[in-house]
Amino acid sequence: MNLAIEVRVAIDRTKTRRDHDGKHPLEPISEVLRAGGIVLLFLEGTRGEPEKLEAFQTGVAHLAKRHPDVPITPVFMHGLGKALPKGEALLVPFFCDVFVGEKLNSELPKKEFMNQLSDSFAKLSKELPVQTW
Repeated sequence: MNLAIEVRVAIDRTKTRRDHDGKHPLEPISEVLRAGGIVLLFLEGTRGEPEKLEAFQTGVAHLAKRHPDVPITPVFMHGLGKALPKGEALLVPFFCDVFVGEKLNSELPKKEFMNQLSDSFAKLSKELPVQTW
C-alpha cells in the first residue's frame, strides 16, 4: 500500500544565512528530503502576475548542492493563474497545462545550475500549444 503524506514547510524568507544556532534556512526542506520525502518548490518564491514567469530564487541550487543524490526535475505549469486566481479560495474551471522536463545536473556550480534551470523552463514553455479561438 502506498501512503502519501503532505507536509507544508514554511521557509523564513527573511533569513538568508545560518542563524545563531547554525541552522540553515533551508534545513526544514533538507529534513523532508533526508526522510525520503518529495518536495515541490515554486521557484519564484511568491505569486506574481498570472502566466508571467518571474526570476527564480536560488534556494533550489543550494538544495541541489546539499542533496546531490536527490533528482531535480523541472515542471512547467501554465494556466494556474486563471484556475486559482490570487486571493481566491475556490478553483475556477480552466484548463491547465503541465510539462515535465529532464532531470537536471545537480553538480554544476550555482550560476550554471540556475542557467540550466532557466533554459529548461524556456524549452518547456515552448511546448505550450498556441491557443486559437
